[in-house]
Amino acid sequence: MSAKNPTENAISELEISWLERTENSAARVIVWRVPASGESLLNGFFALQQHPEGRSLADLFITLDTPFETGYGYSEALANDFLESVEATPDARPWTGEAFLPCFSAAALCAMLADFARVHAEDFTTLIVILKPAAVSDIAAYQRWLAQWLAAPAERVRLLLTDTTEQPLWQPLIDAHAPHVLLLNDTPDAMQVMQQTARQQTDPDSDRLLFRRYLADAMLLLEKGSAAQVASRAALAMPIAQRRGWADQEALLHHLVAGAWLKAKNTPQAVAHYQQAQSAAARVADVPVRGQLAVQGAFGEAGAWFADKNYTEAAKHYRRAATLAREIPHPLFELEGCRMAGFALWQAGHRTVAMEDYAAAVRAAHAIAQEERGQTTLPLVFADLLRMQDKHRSEALEAAAARFQQESQRLLLEAETAVSTLNPATAAAVKQVDRRLQLRLEAAFLALRQQREALIAQGDESFRQTVRLARDLLHPHWNGLPDVAHPFDAPPGEWHALPAWRANAPSAPLSETAGSNNV
Repeated sequence: MSAKNPTENAISELEISWLERTENSAARVIVWRVPASGESLLNGFFALQQHPEGRSLADLFITLDTPFETGYGYSEALANDFLESVEATPDARPWTGEAFLPCFSAAALCAMLADFARVHAEDFTTLIVILKPAAVSDIAAYQRWLAQWLAAPAERVRLLLTDTTEQPLWQPLIDAHAPHVLLLNDTPDAMQVMQQTARQQTDPDSDRLLFRRYLADAMLLLEKGSAAQVASRAALAMPIAQRRGWADQEALLHHLVAGAWLKAKNTPQAVAHYQQAQSAAARVADVPVRGQLAVQGAFGEAGAWFADKNYTEAAKHYRRAATLAREIPHPLFELEGCRMAGFALWQAGHRTVAMEDYAAAVRAAHAIAQEERGQTTLPLVFADLLRMQDKHRSEALEAAAARFQQESQRLLLEAETAVSTLNPATAAAVKQVDRRLQLRLEAAFLALRQQREALIAQGDESFRQTVRLARDLLHPHWNGLPDVAHPFDAPPGEWHALPAWRANAPSAPLSETAGSNNV
């Protein structure tokens, strides 16, 4: 029997943790929390248990990424997705899951899954449903659905949620339902696994072997050690890279050390290493790689100055990063360099010059496909410009969006309450409630748009011109951040026509009097 590699060892430790902590637990929901650096290993554990040849536990794991919109809709969609996964399983035992449809509640879904577990009692001990929704319309509504699941009786069925030590998303659920929610805390570390793997590797080229080991050590120390320790380990690798002419790896090492010093809030050291990274990048023979490394180095140096609140110096290097990106060319990096140069100068109080950099960011965006611009930082460019031109009016646009979100949450709760009181909860009755919800959400959405249009209409010409430009480059209905999409994902082309901007536009209330250049 061959020895396990470091990855296999890490996954085995997760398996042991699961066996030791879940076997005698009566929890209905399990939250598995790991550091962000360990998420890949946890997902590897799940993938292995769901593979016919990799399964080692008596429990049956299944992952569902069904998006959440409403509680009743989620229950129905989960039931359908689960049935599809069962039907796609070869040689599955006969089971009449369709008899439980439609499932409009967590309790109904729970009953269906419990029946599946009963019929397949010889095949597994407990059904573990890993929920990883692709999208969640409202986290509060999702929490309510989970609470309903916890209140439903079930045997041999558990839900499994994951979060990270850095972002413990499910802590409120744990606090509210402590007896029924089990928290598993584990600390798998992909960086440590990489280090262990590097140490086990063999290579006839001793330089490559040593370099990989030193690099793995430095990367682990970046997470767990001090900046001085990172620098010391990188110093062992640096002569190898220099002797072998690995200029790209030399640049990588300097970036690593710079990041460690930046984390330690030592700006001079961070800047020095970012500068050395750029010097190394200039010696890279591969032109595309040389260009990418040069841009990264300029961004790194700029970010170090920005973190130190030296905004004028930061702007200079962000602008240089944009110039280097233009030469590659890389319009996304060019856009971001110009945007950050403008933002830094704005922070420094140089509003007029900042506007020039923001204008350069807008010009850079023209080289990006229109359908991709919304996923860049271009919307932030326009949001900053609006705030620079009229702070209070911009804040009023944001407040209108916040009110819409509150109204959406209220309407969603009303619809879920209405469905929960249906007796019986027939498909026709639920469809009627859902249709009413859709109409009311769309009405709220159109009201939001009208409110925002009135606010924009009463802004000065520069404010309106910024919105027009945003609409040209993003989509024709853009009216500020947050950019509120249609509640049921209708594309902008299907939205109702925009209200016309006109001199006699209805009054748009502001918390304070809006005024241009009110920064």
